[in-house]
Amino acid sequence: MGNTSVILSPGEWQIMDRLWEKAPRTLMDLVHTLAPDTGWSKSTIVTMIGRLEAKGAISCEEGGKARLYSPVISRNQAALQETESLLRRVYRGSVGMMVNTLADGRGLSQADIDELTAILEKARRDQT
Repeated sequence: MGNTSVILSPGEWQIMDRLWEKAPRTLMDLVHTLAPDTGWSKSTIVTMIGRLEAKGAISCEEGGKARLYSPVISRNQAALQETESLLRRVYRGSVGMMVNTLADGRGLSQADIDELTAILEKARRDQT
């Protein structure tokens, strides 16, 4: 998957989720899978697909009767870019401040604490 830096809107995430589930997809396939959940019209989806193409998040190829759309970026890549953007904008780049806000705001279960501990232990091992 590509190395493009892309920040997705909430609606674009919904389209990308459908493409990450199954690709390539035609426009009509996307309309049929998105419209029931979103209420979006075909023209709205066409507009959003155009934005995703312009951002370099998806690619299009001619496939017989219909154009076929595929993701260019992976879900993990998009999530990392979104997280880094949030970290810079809201927490001034401080991972500790972000985790502290989550811990204070919603509380952490023992499972959350165990998972964070394992992540930090792995990060420590990877640095040495």
